[in-house]
Amino acid sequence: MKKLIINCDDYGWDAPATQAILELGAAGQVSSTTVMANFASDAELRALAKLASPTLSVGLHLTLNAGQPLSAASQVPSLVDANGQFYSSSQLWQRFLLGQVRSAELKLEIAAQLRRLAAAGLPPSHADSHQHLHQYPLLGPALLGSLRELGVRRVRRLTAAGRLDGRGLVLQAFALSSRRALRGFATPGALVSTFSTEAASAAGFRRGVGAAFGQAQVVEFMSHPGLSERPGSPLMRVPEYTFWRSGEAHELLRELGGELVSYAQFAQ
Repeated sequence: MKKLIINCDDYGWDAPATQAILELGAAGQVSSTTVMANFASDAELRALAKLASPTLSVGLHLTLNAGQPLSAASQVPSLVDANGQFYSSSQLWQRFLLGQVRSAELKLEIAAQLRRLAAAGLPPSHADSHQHLHQYPLLGPALLGSLRELGVRRVRRLTAAGRLDGRGLVLQAFALSSRRALRGFATPGALVSTFSTEAASAAGFRRGVGAAFGQAQVVEFMSHPGLSERPGSPLMRVPEYTFWRSGEAHELLRELGGELVSYAQFAQ
C-alpha cells in the first residue's frame, strides 16, 4: 500500500498557523509537523510535546532566512545583518556562493535549533527547511552535511510533483542539483506541493497525490494551514486548514490506495 505523510510546515511562525496545526494534530487529520525553532515560544513547544506521538511526528523546519538566530549574533556573524537578523533566502544563497558564509557558523546554528527541540522533549524525527534552503544548489549540500553530522536521518526530498508553474520548475531544478547530497538519508520519494499554488480542494488533493503515487511508494504532502491568512504571503492557509479539518482527505486517500503515516513510521 502507498504511504502518505501530511506535514504541516511553519509551527511557531505565528499564532494562526500554530493553533491550526495543534487542532489538526489533535484531530488526527495530519501526521507530521516541522517547527521553526527560532520562532516557537516555550509554551508552544510544550503544547506540541503533549501531542507528539508515533503517529504525529515532529521535525525541524530549519530556518536560516527569517527572524533571529538562536545562537548569539556574535557567534554567527556571517549569517546575520547589522540588525542581527537572518538574511533573506536569496541574500544568504548569494553570500554563500561568494564565500561570505562560514560553514562552521551554519552548523552551530543548526545544532542550536535541533537542541532547542530536543530540550523541549521533541527530539526531531526529521528535518526540512524554510523555503527549501536544504536543496539550494551548493548551499543545500552544506546544510545536509551538517544535518547528517548532527544525527538527522530523515529529510524532505524536494520534487515539486505535479507542479508545472515557474517556481515549480525552478524547484525541480534545485532538486536535481542536490540529489547526490541526499544519499544516506531516508526520504519520501516525492513531494506534493499542490496547495502552494491553488486553494485546497478535493480535486487538487486527488490530482497531486495521484501523480506522486505514480512516482513513489512513500509521498509527503507539504501543507501550510492557518486560522487566518498571513499578509503578503501567497499561501492560502485558511482553505488548507478547512480542507484538512473536514477529514475528506482520509477518504480520498483510501480511494487512491494509500494510508496515512508519520515520518517516524516509515523507513527507506
